[in-house]
Amino acid sequence: MQENNSVAEKFNSNFKFLTGFYSGGNKKLIASHNGELTQDKVSAIASVVENQLELYGVSKGAVKKVFNIVIETLQNILLHGEKDNKGIKHSYFVVGKSDNEFTISSGNIVHNGNVDRLKKRLLGIKNVDEKALKSQYMQVLSNGEISTKGGAGLGFLTIALKSGNKLDFEFQSLEEGMTLFEQHSKIAG
Repeated sequence: MQENNSVAEKFNSNFKFLTGFYSGGNKKLIASHNGELTQDKVSAIASVVENQLELYGVSKGAVKKVFNIVIETLQNILLHGEKDNKGIKHSYFVVGKSDNEFTISSGNIVHNGNVDRLKKRLLGIKNVDEKALKSQYMQVLSNGEISTKGGAGLGFLTIALKSGNKLDFEFQSLEEGMTLFEQHSKIAG
């Protein structure tokens, strides 16, 4: 039970920090979720984000970019987030606005055996220019290979292309062979 509590505590702590960051001043919390995701929750969260952005008078172009990245991020968590040793699929998701920029932050469990492969994939996206990203995207599209979890590997490429910014991510060791994978995407609003 101790291990499960400390994984949950780490997720709750990160979630509280992120949501707290967007309270007050020129910062706004657009949407947040902490806990397991389902396809219905993905749809509901995406709908809330879209409605909130429209209420704030965000341009249609920015709404579309943010919405697409929200969907990709949530789908990545849903499809690829892993369970802890007690069978719980911890995750968090926060969309906030500061000045004229939106940030989409997320966290989920990755088993340690998958960290190096994921890190290599992310660095291969982060360390190239837009032309190379588009080339990677077209290559993955033409391959047409679908993973055992249902993805074709386009999620992170789509996020990088839609945001117009480099991927921002980090890995934090948890116990019992698990790692917290955090991703932050910034979009001009």
